[in-house]
Amino acid sequence: MKRYIFLIFLFIIFSSCTNQEPTFEPVVQLAKRRVPWLAPHISFSVLKDNGTDVFELSTNGNTLNIAASNANAAAVGLNWYLKYYCKRSMSHLGDNLKPAIPLPEIKDKVRIEASFPIRYALNYCTMNYSMSFYTWEDWERELDWMALNGLNLMLSTIGLEAVWQNTLKKLNFTDNEIFNLIAGPAFTAWWLMGNLEGWGGPVTQQMIDKQAVLQKKILKRMKELGIQPVMQGLYGVVPKALKNKFEVNVIDQGGWAGGFQRPDFLLPTDNEFDRIAGIYYSEMKELYGSDFHFFGGDPFHEGGSTKGVDVTASSSNIQKNMQKHFPSSTWVLQGWGNNPTKQLLDGLNKSNVLIIELFGENTNNWEKRQGYENTPFIWSNVSNF
Repeated sequence: MKRYIFLIFLFIIFSSCTNQEPTFEPVVQLAKRRVPWLAPHISFSVLKDNGTDVFELSTNGNTLNIAASNANAAAVGLNWYLKYYCKRSMSHLGDNLKPAIPLPEIKDKVRIEASFPIRYALNYCTMNYSMSFYTWEDWERELDWMALNGLNLMLSTIGLEAVWQNTLKKLNFTDNEIFNLIAGPAFTAWWLMGNLEGWGGPVTQQMIDKQAVLQKKILKRMKELGIQPVMQGLYGVVPKALKNKFEVNVIDQGGWAGGFQRPDFLLPTDNEFDRIAGIYYSEMKELYGSDFHFFGGDPFHEGGSTKGVDVTASSSNIQKNMQKHFPSSTWVLQGWGNNPTKQLLDGLNKSNVLIIELFGENTNNWEKRQGYENTPFIWSNVSNF
């Protein structure tokens, strides 16, 4: 019963984030990019719904009619017709999108409702194992695929270099110090997860600027296609050099796999944490806007020292800062290994938490821990790592 209530709550918060008059022009453009032979024969219309993502399909002569509750549902409707009527597909392993002529007829109207309110994609490691050097053309294709398959929440950590650069400048770091602290483009994921800093660098201003421009394109397209981003929150991990600039209470996090030195953990109960969080979130808004509702960031990911840390009080203050700068936002945590711990979850308002059961095909933490101590979660899998 508790899990059912959590699902209802997630449905409500997600619907409130996306509840606006739908426009289907982004799906028209998607069709023109991927199936130009079909695009002129599609008619879109708004389908009134009860808050659930839904689409209906029908044909009238040489026209495919897609009625949908929003752009994301309309894209899924397009994919449904391609897959089950035209026998066509777009995939990471190759495409079969050649023209299907004449257009297949739908004899009886099809109506499909989404089974789950949130359909999530990507994890931090994917951003580097697969996407380190993605261009806009790569991301455009990826986002088209995600929309066609109904994904509506995606980790989006591109361009965080610029947020951190601007934040560190206001904390009296020089350009050279910043370039040496930010990880190179193939190691961003592990930098953002607090496993290392600076590795693969130094970076350049050109790289930072290029990633920021790319992120703006990605976020714009995501919004058009009804895919919300999981941005990066400030969750306590700070450069080791911060303690040389200010008197702060930091905990040395020791090493990570392979001999990497972790950044420090700034106690969120330290007064400086609130000030730095204010700078960080302000710089994020300045660069990318304020319409964000989900934030990632995992304290003590794959280890790290909690000695001297009140984990419960720390997590509470991390979440309070997210809520202060982005009201009603949700903290997205990775269910990986022993994280997030019960002590961390005890400090949170679980109404604003979402756990990704990241390795669900291999582990069953959600069962062993009774839904992460009755916290909203999404079952997920790590395909081929």
